[in-house]
Amino acid sequence: MDEQRRKWLFGEKRRAELALIGITVIWGLTFTFTKKSLAELQPFVFLAWRFILAFAVMLVLCAGRLRKMNLPTLGAGVLLGLLLIGSYAFQTFGLKYTTAGNAGFITGLFIVFTPLLAAIFLKHKQSPRSIVAVVVALIGLGFLSIAPGFHISVGDALVLVCAFTYSVHIIFLDGYTKKYDLLLLVMVQMGVLALGNTILGLGFESFKLPSTGYVWMSVIVCGLFASALAFYVQGYAQKVLTPSRTSMVLIMEPVFSLMFGMILLSERLTWRGWVGCALILAGMLITEIPIAFLKGGRGETVEGEADAELIQI
Repeated sequence: MDEQRRKWLFGEKRRAELALIGITVIWGLTFTFTKKSLAELQPFVFLAWRFILAFAVMLVLCAGRLRKMNLPTLGAGVLLGLLLIGSYAFQTFGLKYTTAGNAGFITGLFIVFTPLLAAIFLKHKQSPRSIVAVVVALIGLGFLSIAPGFHISVGDALVLVCAFTYSVHIIFLDGYTKKYDLLLLVMVQMGVLALGNTILGLGFESFKLPSTGYVWMSVIVCGLFASALAFYVQGYAQKVLTPSRTSMVLIMEPVFSLMFGMILLSERLTWRGWVGCALILAGMLITEIPIAFLKGGRGETVEGEADAELIQI
């Protein structure tokens, strides 16, 4: 195995992508826990307990680093947390006025917004291959989410704001992870999410403690793995991946959600779902295999091409 192939298979960017895929697996798995838990707790209340636990864990982990906290780090974490609260809130309220399929598709539009915002504000040029990858993944998301009779509603507009807000979060996170302490950033985000969802839960829902072991388990799993760990790993990955590449990997979440729904909830996937999953996976893989990796053995020219092709979006 030559040096270039070794770099492609085991390099830092590859490790970051694999870590991010691992997080989409966790989010896909915890979706099934959340779905069943919402029969007992309302959405903002469940999110409040989830992030209260995540903040408590991050506070313990950051105990020795709190002296490094400063206003810029605090401000960056608060802004990131507010963007995530906005994303959760717009999606939750939007779901009241639209279907789950519409919401799933429209939320996935962050794979379109993210490269657009990156091109405008970060001056990231998008290659033709990356544009094709986004289009293929978007078509797959349509097959996965849109049912016959799709129409636009007020709820769809609210969920669209959710997708845009999440894209803005990815863009800001790209810069902040390179400037500030990542653990402290995650801790502040979890704190803002805990406070914000508690306020929303008290204002719009019936706030109460979980009353069953299953819901407590869901809160613990979602708080530890799908929140504290997940947002740390996303921050770590975005230190080396572009925002556009990050969004393309994160779009795998609905695929894993469906897989675990089939396994754990006995849900069935239609032919449209299978086609959608295949297209989303194809969209991610289009940018995975660099042209230079396939050519190989052509010295410095190939190595330079590989660096340019390794992560296209």
